[in-house]
Amino acid sequence: MPTPRRSIGRPRLLTRDMVIDAAIDIGLAAISMKRLAEHLGVGTATLYQYVGSRDELLKLAAARQVSSLDMDEASDLHWSKYIAAFAHAIQDQLVRYPQIIVQFIDAGLGPEVELEVAERFLQGMVTRGFTPEKALEIQSHIGALAIAGAVAICRERASRARGRSSTARVQAALTHYAAEELPLIRAQAQHYSTDTETIIDRLIVPLIEKIARERGEALPEG
Repeated sequence: MPTPRRSIGRPRLLTRDMVIDAAIDIGLAAISMKRLAEHLGVGTATLYQYVGSRDELLKLAAARQVSSLDMDEASDLHWSKYIAAFAHAIQDQLVRYPQIIVQFIDAGLGPEVELEVAERFLQGMVTRGFTPEKALEIQSHIGALAIAGAVAICRERASRARGRSSTARVQAALTHYAAEELPLIRAQAQHYSTDTETIIDRLIVPLIEKIARERGEALPEG
């Protein structure tokens, strides 16, 4: 009796990394499994060989972006400059891929990604003379500041895309109130909306100055 011929399945055309890269190219906010499949030239069912769902795809893509912070030029920086560079790197990633912010809020990234980012920061700070405990405390602060800055920038850009800046929106909103209402806000209306693109610098300077005072150090010029 002849031996049954072993069937050979069709070789896969993709890798998980290729699927994730394509999702990032399309844009996480607009991604769908159907659109991704069309972009890659495969059937939707093929994608499920690599990711279990759209939510899993978003998690993997967001994690890829957070883990790829560009810190190549920060190796020789003073600790104060390193802190600022790290905050900017996080903020820039969040602004470029706003869906990551949603993943953070929804706890969708998972602790592994957050731990990897924290470990990178701690390594940089420990080599600059900080204890791991102090470095972790600082990391929690700059993470929160970077997220706040990214949300402010994304909100302002979305507002401008609709044809109205935040300042204009505030002024328009005040017209819905009687002249005697909200007197304190009216008096500060011109300061109510600030330059969101530089908000991270204004937020982080007091933190850096506080750390310098605690260490009894003078900050470098510039």
